[in-house]
Amino acid sequence: MQARTSTWSGSPEAIERWVEHVTTNVKPMVAGLAGNAGAYFFVDRDNNRALTLTLWDSTEAAALSDQTADASRARTVAATGIELVERGAYEVVAHA
Repeated sequence: MQARTSTWSGSPEAIERWVEHVTTNVKPMVAGLAGNAGAYFFVDRDNNRALTLTLWDSTEAAALSDQTADASRARTVAATGIELVERGAYEVVAHA
């Protein structure tokens, strides 16, 4: 299993727009991608940060999602004014 992360930062208003955008647009899009094994979207309003965590059932599925993910990140920035701070890629070694 593979995991991908995106870390976001912005004003309180951008964070709220991110929450709305993720809920209405990103979540259903990610759920429909082949090989998706789950997605979580976190927000830290006290520090004006957010985190996206997507899970993929294989390295191949994660790689195939990369182009879609890049386009989705660009749409998110344009729609919300939030800043993409960091992207990460991880191998999941344990899952409960």
